[in-house]
Amino acid sequence: TKQDAIALVNKAFGRGFSQYDGWSNFKERVRKFRNGKTSFADVCRGFVRIFYTTDFAKVAGREKGYIYFQDFIDKNDSDIRIIVVDEKAFALKRMVRENDFRASGSGFIHYEKNLIDVEMVKIAMQVNRKLDAQCLAYDFVYRDADPLLIEISYGFAIETYDLCEGYWDRDLTWHEEKFIPQNWMVDLMLK
Repeated sequence: TKQDAIALVNKAFGRGFSQYDGWSNFKERVRKFRNGKTSFADVCRGFVRIFYTTDFAKVAGREKGYIYFQDFIDKNDSDIRIIVVDEKAFALKRMVRENDFRASGSGFIHYEKNLIDVEMVKIAMQVNRKLDAQCLAYDFVYRDADPLLIEISYGFAIETYDLCEGYWDRDLTWHEEKFIPQNWMVDLMLK
């Protein structure tokens, strides 16, 4: 609602938001445990974190001075994350959480090439060239059957992509082989 938006704006430009929420973190660990994605010990650590915050949260401070609103794009059970590094792209499909709309962090990931829309890869490559970027992550969903770029990030969890089956080159030719994107980043730095 409009009142909710105003309250969020006031908080963002007032006290700000804590970068760590122990209760939400605990609930996410329980969800992942129920789905076989984490251990009981991890759930116990999450419970302790409700009462004892992380060192990062202590020094990071609160996020404030900006706010970010995003349109909700319905009818999507997943998103596609495409990473472009030095004219090479690799991708995965992230499924949304149960009873939620967010795909990021769900832990339900598909790596099969046939699940990735090459048009999204093409768009990510084009945007990467326009931005003259070395390494960016692009998140896509569909709106009325058309690919829609919804977010660009500069970072990604490296180990999540170890199971990717291959990558596309600048000409969108598929290379089915194991790769280490960090090596591509090092090569970029040495150019």
